[in-house]
Amino acid sequence: MKSASRNKHSLFFTVFMLFVYGLTSTQALAATPQEVNNQTRNILSHIFQPQNTYEIPGNSTEIWSRLRSRLNLGSNQSSQPLFQRHVKSFAKHQDYINMVIKNASPYLFYILEEVEKRGMPSEIALLPIIESDFNPHTLSHKGALGLWQIMPSLGKIHGLKQNASYDARKDVYESTKAALDHLQYLHKKFNGNWLLAIAAYNCGEARLARAMRQNKTNDFWALKLPKETMNFVPKLLAFAAIIKTPTQYGVVLPAIPNKPVIARVHMGKPIDIAHAARLVDISETQLRKLNPGIKKSASSGPLHLVVPVQHAENLKQKIGGGSTAPAASKPNPVATQDSSKKTNKNKTAVEGDTSKTSDVTIVKNSKTATTAKFHTVKKGESIPRISKKYGLNEDKVFKLNNLTHKSIIQPGQKIRLS
Repeated sequence: MKSASRNKHSLFFTVFMLFVYGLTSTQALAATPQEVNNQTRNILSHIFQPQNTYEIPGNSTEIWSRLRSRLNLGSNQSSQPLFQRHVKSFAKHQDYINMVIKNASPYLFYILEEVEKRGMPSEIALLPIIESDFNPHTLSHKGALGLWQIMPSLGKIHGLKQNASYDARKDVYESTKAALDHLQYLHKKFNGNWLLAIAAYNCGEARLARAMRQNKTNDFWALKLPKETMNFVPKLLAFAAIIKTPTQYGVVLPAIPNKPVIARVHMGKPIDIAHAARLVDISETQLRKLNPGIKKSASSGPLHLVVPVQHAENLKQKIGGGSTAPAASKPNPVATQDSSKKTNKNKTAVEGDTSKTSDVTIVKNSKTATTAKFHTVKKGESIPRISKKYGLNEDKVFKLNNLTHKSIIQPGQKIRLS
């Protein structure tokens, strides 16, 4: 049996080599023996070596497999010279890819979730790589800021707060909503063409519309646009192509887990970052990194704080559903089990029975038999205006709320009146 098997294998090999010889014989007539051997080796290697054309699906616990499933903008663009140029450029710089993916790691899961909820292609979640290297502190020479490089005027249109204490363009949650809203608007304006929508995001809708009229086409690749925009779209498609099949380009993608990394905790009023860091026992530096929109140590801007997801529930419990330290340089401690005896003023807003009349909330503390009144701030109001409304001394109101004359109050914030 073994002899018969060997004979079969020998016969197969003989027939196979005759086939190989037939493939090379025509060229061999004019070739040297060395060239014939090279040709034979090439054919054998082509037959026996696996062709690594498609990326093997990654681990489902990583975000890349999920992201790849909705990458669909670059399927017909691979022949474009600019696309090819940028793919080659990215593939040569593994260190750059490592850097931007490290920057993206806290934010990418959240952004991809929001993109998917809106039915947008996954390439949109990669836009901050091209816009800002996923660095929320990136500021362009024109004034565009944040992960999504939002101009001040566009930020105002989408309701992003921009003041001395807080710039929502650097806030991952607020800026992502504004950017995706704007991209959806552009997508609709340009008749469902995502390449045009992305181009308009970069150069402006008016500029793009003018180029379409002048060139009499809606084909992005045929338009005459600013050099930055003509490179912006193919850069995005090129990076997406590398994400889709990294081994094809000799690239290794650092792992990012397919699960939440950060969470946003909503509060009744702003909180001092240093105080919040102490509450959940993390470094102030780490907390500031996740809240780049907050410019000062005591925020008078957002009514939320971004924290590592594992600390979110702890912070919610510590702030007592909105009873946070005031936005001042020396925040009062929050009413917790250990500090309750020292913080009766804060405790009244947590323990007492409350009743509301007009804009004033009356809080009664049954243990101390005291009554405190609070005003809910409306848009456009200030401490002087509120003080005048109730016939109070504004300096007293500032002091009562641990505020200074430079403090900025926000709609929905509670101001103590007595």
